[in-house]
Amino acid sequence: MFELVETSSFKVVGQLRKTAWQRFVRLQRTTAQLAKGRGQPKGVFLFSSHEACDAWTANLNRREK
Repeated sequence: MFELVETSSFKVVGQLRKTAWQRFVRLQRTTAQLAKGRGQPKGVFLFSSHEACDAWTANLNRREK
């Protein structure tokens, strides 16, 4: 009725020895090093318009590079 089909084996080249959380933390560290502190500063900022926010963000990103 059912025929036993032999599955092809595959070779394992490497293994992930760390947990998913440890890999995530390492990725976050690497991302922070590549960014070198660029990005939005922490806190709440209020602007009178979207244009004022865009100008402030553009100036911030230009200064940090």
